[in-house]
Parts: sequence; C-alpha cells; structure tokens
Amino acid sequence: MKKTYLILAIFILSAVNVNSCTTFVLKYQNQLVFGRNLDWVSDVGLIIVNKRNVWKQSLVFAPDKPMEWTSKYGSVTFNQFGKEFPYGGINEKGLVIEIMCADVSYPEFDDRPAVNELQWIQYQLDNSENIEDIIKSDSLLRISKISQDLHFLVCDKNGNVAVIEFEDNKMIVYQGENLPIPVLENDMYSVSQQKHAAGGNNRFTRATNMINSYNPANSKSIVNYSFKILDEVIAGMPGLWSIVYDIKNMKIHFTSSSNKNIQKIDVLKFDFSCNVKNKMYNLRSIGVGEINKRFFSFSSKINKNIMAEAIKTNMIYLPDEILQRFYNYHGTCKCLKN
Repeated sequence: MKKTYLILAIFILSAVNVNSCTTFVLKYQNQLVFGRNLDWVSDVGLIIVNKRNVWKQSLVFAPDKPMEWTSKYGSVTFNQFGKEFPYGGINEKGLVIEIMCADVSYPEFDDRPAVNELQWIQYQLDNSENIEDIIKSDSLLRISKISQDLHFLVCDKNGNVAVIEFEDNKMIVYQGENLPIPVLENDMYSVSQQKHAAGGNNRFTRATNMINSYNPANSKSIVNYSFKILDEVIAGMPGLWSIVYDIKNMKIHFTSSSNKNIQKIDVLKFDFSCNVKNKMYNLRSIGVGEINKRFFSFSSKINKNIMAEAIKTNMIYLPDEILQRFYNYHGTCKCLKN
C-alpha cells in the first residue's frame, strides 16, 4: 500500500508546478488579517462547515497506527479533496492554518499515531486554540505522507504567527524573533529569507515589501489592501483561490478563477453543533457579498464529484478501492454529543 503512494507522490509532483502559492499575515493596531493565494491547476473545491464533538479516526495505511480524536471546535475550511481533507481554514477560536508545497521531510515512522498531511490541518483546527496547542500536539501524533510535502503558516486570534516545517526528523517552528517576516511561499522559510536578503524579485519579497508599505491612510480597508498583495504575487496558474481571513472579526473574504466577485463568510453565524446538518458551498458558485445563506446541506454525491474532478485535474492515479475509502471517509466520523 505504501509503495502505491510513493509512486503517486513522484507522479503528482512531476505533473504539477508546485512553486506557486503564497501566504502572509498583516497586522496593524487591532486589525489582523491572513492572506492566501492557492495558485494551482484547478479552482475546483468546496467550503465545508465542520462541527465540534465529532469522533474521527485518521485515514492512514499500515504499518501506521491511526489517530483517534473528538473535535473540540467547529471550523470553516477550503477543501479540494473532499470533506475532512482541507487545504486550510479557520476555526471558531480564530486559529488559521494554510498550506504550501515545499521540500520538507516528515518524521520517520515511530510509535506515535499518524494522520495524513491534509488531515493534520483538520486535526489542528478541531483541537487547537492557539499556536502553542499545535506545537504541543507534536508529541501526540505525526504526519504520514500520502502525496504532498507541505509546510504551514499559522496565526491565532492573539496575533501570534508561526511557520511550521518538518526537517531532520522533527518539527521546526519559526515564531517571535525567529519569524521577522510573516510571509511564506514554496521555499523553506530560511531559503526565502536568504533570497529576500539578497534582493531577489520573488513572491516572498514582493509580499514583504507591500506589508512593510501598508498605510491605512492610502487604503480603504486592510482587507482590500490584502487582496492587492495577493494580486501582486499571483503566479498565473489556471486555478486560483485568493482568500483573506479577517481574524479579529471572524470573517472570510475570497475570490476564485471562476468568480472574481469578492464573497464573504461570517464564521460565527454558523451553528457548529454536530446534531445540526453539515453545510457546504461550491467554490465555483457565482455569488457576491455575504454567502452564509447560500450554503446547502452536505451531499456525499457532490463531495465525491468534486473530489473526483480534483483527482482528475491534478492527474492523480489511485486504485478504486483506495479512492472509495477517501470518498466514503466522511461517513466514518460520528457525532457524539451536542
């Protein structure tokens, strides 16, 4: 089984230009925003409302031991490969996590239970209130790679920011004085710093320069300015999600290749009780303004169709028996209480 995924990993990384995503955090007085561009092969995807008090067991393969947990917090996530496997999102405590591909090295096999690389994001949104919670979780579980080498930019509601990478068989955390620039793209953070110091014209440097140049007197809002930063670092892939999390106000603003209108989500208007029907939204929908009321009841069929399209456009091959496990995984997660 593991051999199948190693072949998959080589294939997917050779087929897709991974050097294309950018994230940043912009803080000014009591304002706190997190910007994210996903420049990818397709903008197909779903926005998922995830519930608290849901029991889950991670989807990994022998010899890994799956991690079990019950979600403590609700969240809103952006998913290309179906429910429970997000690229990023925000939980009801104001913790934001987003991914980028990078040349990382996940920890080797050990006695800790494992989660796959996308489910690690959902685990953290389910269980972590702040960055320290994420760091502490490293003693409890590890990532077992299925297809992608990822690093993560994280910000909590207190304005704490961290880059989390994996190298030399351990978690590497940049925060505080070790994170002078809250920007991340597809190079390892130390490499991006070196290129920036050398005066390179790259996405890391362009985003950094715009963050340093922010002047509220010259911009209608910090959210609008954040979209200008994202426009400056677009890499030109056919699929694009541009997302701005207004963390203090618990709002999400986003556009996509299919819909250039800015759509908005009020995170705290959702009911995160697990006995209430799950909600979802198709990222290719043509909405504008606040779209909370346009979310519809979760559909296994739509979830499967979106995932199948993502697998096709990402040129991924998986045996049908493995695909079915991913398609049906959400059904193994059980509501325990309200």
